[in-house]
Amino acid sequence: MISRLSVRERFTLLYGVAMMITVILLCGGIYYFAQRALIDQVENHLNKDLAAITEYIKHDQAGLAKVADHGPILLFRVQNGTENLISSENWMAEKLGQSVTVGQPEKIPFSIQAANGRQYRMLIASVTDENNQFRITVAHDENSIQQTQKTLSLIILLALPIAVALSLAVGYGIAGRLLAPIVTITSKAEEISAENLSERLPIGENDDEFNRLATVFNQAFARIEDSFERLRCFTADASHELRTPLAAIRSIGETAMNMPDSQLNSRETIGSILEESDRLRQLIDTLLILSRADARNVVMQRETVDLSELARETIDLLNVLAEERHQSITITTNKAALAKVDRARVRQAVTNLLDNAIKYSPTGSAIRISVGTTETAEAFIEIADSGIGIQKQEIARIFDRFYRVDKGRSREAGGAGLGLSIAKWAVEANGGRIEVSSTGNQGSIFRIIFPKV
Repeated sequence: MISRLSVRERFTLLYGVAMMITVILLCGGIYYFAQRALIDQVENHLNKDLAAITEYIKHDQAGLAKVADHGPILLFRVQNGTENLISSENWMAEKLGQSVTVGQPEKIPFSIQAANGRQYRMLIASVTDENNQFRITVAHDENSIQQTQKTLSLIILLALPIAVALSLAVGYGIAGRLLAPIVTITSKAEEISAENLSERLPIGENDDEFNRLATVFNQAFARIEDSFERLRCFTADASHELRTPLAAIRSIGETAMNMPDSQLNSRETIGSILEESDRLRQLIDTLLILSRADARNVVMQRETVDLSELARETIDLLNVLAEERHQSITITTNKAALAKVDRARVRQAVTNLLDNAIKYSPTGSAIRISVGTTETAEAFIEIADSGIGIQKQEIARIFDRFYRVDKGRSREAGGAGLGLSIAKWAVEANGGRIEVSSTGNQGSIFRIIFPKV
């Protein structure tokens, strides 16, 4: 039932219950202490009366009769053993002797109800002189206490519902005021959609929980906006990259169809179509890998790998491309570099980095590969080239998909701009990182680092 209520209603209900419990405890405490104070006051009178009668018995027993008739002590009785020695007029009028039972404890105040229905507070004590033992009983009317208790109870009963009603009203108002920022945030959040992700929730000047909540939501919206923008760019770039080989295949086919049979070279035409088809396949495979990486559907088969051996395998694979450009690839190892990684994925990353170094380095240049461990025992592979380099403002973007540093290069020479994205994902998926240092027209250094085994 409570779960169906709004937050404001639940807050009001809880606030009302808490206030009601507080008021009840407060009223109960007031009632108890007021009653205790009144009883203590009556008992003080009883003790004073008892002390006064004791003095009369010890020093002026004849004067006790005057006290019984006209004295300030209205309700008392003095017994000598079991015989009544003297009783006040009011004592006899109220017939209190019939209500006091034998065996009542001495010096402990107690309450009785007289024959007329009135409540009295009593105190009994014994006094001994040279020859006799006297039993003194004093009493005090509790009617004033009862009247005060009834009045206090009535006040509490009348004040309690009023206090509860006021607490509910105040709680409802406080809840509305406290939840007003949430209402504003909710209203504004409902207006934000995929078409206006640049909108942000309002943030007040106070550094409270609601402003921090709005800040967190704004940060989430910023990340979503960035993801949407990246997705739009990725879709547009992917479409463009896919359109290029498809257009080339179509152009080759149309050209072949329009050529006379005497001039048609079927082998060359088919070779061109196969070349463009292979480029298209490679692009689709790369996009499929990135898609699986985003969906975290790629399972890593980790094993302890010697990075020096892996680097040499990569050199053997790409050395033909370097020889075509009269480039040299050298490798140096300072220490054994072992890493627990997925061999195939890391080899793909190193291959992409080395392939970029070959493509972007001038003819006849040297490419240096270093393998070893850092001062913190992390294993690394470092690839340094003397190519076109990367401007400082572009380093942060080189791992973006379809991004090319040299936009003037053709796709045949520069690729689709996905190699570094694949390399970054492959390294980070194995717990490593890629560091880049470069200066424009002075080459680049890419360093893959893995945690120590």
